[in-house]
Amino acid sequence: MNAQTICAKVSPRLLTKADRLFTGTIEGRIIELLQNARRAGATEVRITNKNNHITVQDNGSGIKDFQKLLDLGSSGWNERIESGEDPAGVGLFSLAPRQVIVTSGNSRVIITEDGWTGTPITVANSDSHVSGTMIEFTDEKPWDFETIERHAVFAGIRVTVDGKYCHQMPFCSKDAALYEDIGCRIEVVSELSKYHKHWSSGYYSNKPLVDFHGQIVELDYWPGNNRHGVYILVELTQSTQIRLMLPARTCLVENKALKKLKDAIEIEYYSYFQRQKEHDLCYSEYFRARELGIALPEARQKYMAGLIHDGYDMASQVIPPKDFRLPQGYLCFEKDFDDEYAMTNAHLLGALGTFKENPFVPVVIESSYIGYSWANLPKVTKVEVKPGKKVLSHSIQSGDIVCVESLAITIQTSDGKTFSSDVTMAIASEKTKGKHCWTNDIVYVTREAKDQLDNVNIWYHLGGYNEDGDSFETQEYYFEKDLNEFWNELVGPHESLRQKLVSETWGLGDKWTKLVLTKEGSLEIFFKNGKRKYIRPADNS
Repeated sequence: MNAQTICAKVSPRLLTKADRLFTGTIEGRIIELLQNARRAGATEVRITNKNNHITVQDNGSGIKDFQKLLDLGSSGWNERIESGEDPAGVGLFSLAPRQVIVTSGNSRVIITEDGWTGTPITVANSDSHVSGTMIEFTDEKPWDFETIERHAVFAGIRVTVDGKYCHQMPFCSKDAALYEDIGCRIEVVSELSKYHKHWSSGYYSNKPLVDFHGQIVELDYWPGNNRHGVYILVELTQSTQIRLMLPARTCLVENKALKKLKDAIEIEYYSYFQRQKEHDLCYSEYFRARELGIALPEARQKYMAGLIHDGYDMASQVIPPKDFRLPQGYLCFEKDFDDEYAMTNAHLLGALGTFKENPFVPVVIESSYIGYSWANLPKVTKVEVKPGKKVLSHSIQSGDIVCVESLAITIQTSDGKTFSSDVTMAIASEKTKGKHCWTNDIVYVTREAKDQLDNVNIWYHLGGYNEDGDSFETQEYYFEKDLNEFWNELVGPHESLRQKLVSETWGLGDKWTKLVLTKEGSLEIFFKNGKRKYIRPADNS
């Protein structure tokens, strides 16, 4: 078998697909033409619209070899631009297959639709001299100022649209850290300008923004676990080895330079927090900064007093004393207990209990902060509910409400302390007896709960508001109706009737002293002035 020699080549068929090398959007065309002007050394670009006819003229070095315009893959840029910006040499093809007129110096060429795919075209003399380059073509619609400004603001050249100047500003401030070996400047900031925000894909994403000489892309990378309200800006220099994926250049190439960039971003990210007086970084991030040699202070104390924090303020809340300090609090973890309501009752002891000396304050610290010295608190080790004799039981919503003569919660902690207090409410679960067993949730209350607790405090532990049901007000109304019947039965069997009768007397004001209602429906009203009024069932007087 004879040895075969092969070599890479570009098929002429690629020219027939040139119009598909780009996104096909107006923004894509704006990017390419501004990039070409900047690489040609232009300091100013003037864009004009006349209906859908677009003219883009720059004051750059112009075109010395018109063949380069249609030489797919050959940019003709100098060595500095070739090494630093990695141009693809396909920029003008973003206008394919439109008819395009290009004028530079004293030469002019009209690229027709066939011209993009290899049909020879003639470079002719221009009627007038053009310093730099002027490109004319018809687009789908006029190029509006806002869209152009979005791509021009960080391009480093002066751009006007129909005589109106686009805003210009540096992508990073003078405080950005320079990484010469990578070829970039990095800055971590707490706020973005409105021009930077144009390039953020989402409010919560906060991906680092990378400026490739006016073209902005998002880097799908973040150095820490959380965003912490900061933004990362990366501005590439002329000597960078960081590359954009060709031809559309909408994302970065995974090469060695990108790996170095990510490492540099991580260092600048933690260095930013080192410069702050305080921070909210989770413990793993704090530890990572130490591994990188960046000494950070411990994060601010992040905790919540109490173990229950619902979105509708229905639960009884733990209110710590004004002089409370975090070391006085106690942690409570569900994994430490077999009782599913241990944490709930620990919360209720803190919310409803009374203590002669130091109060019991359970606190919540997010697991991501465990590791900091301030998070090393004593823990709740045992929770016990002690209900007294049962007085009355009702089923309401998803559980049973049980009134008891007395009720107390006792807690033991890892530092050897015991906290105990009478409370007006506690929670438990109880297995039913019989052939078919299930577990009932029980809300214990004392008689004092009627006056000391809001109805919603009790409602929360009996199922609370169901977002898939009626409105909050409607559900609350029916719950209070059931709960009032429970309280009324505690008073006596006819308490509900008494309350209904009293509510019906509001129209009489305070002028009456006694009502006598007979079984037959007759009513006699005794007034303070000694008069009486006798009303028979059929009497409408």
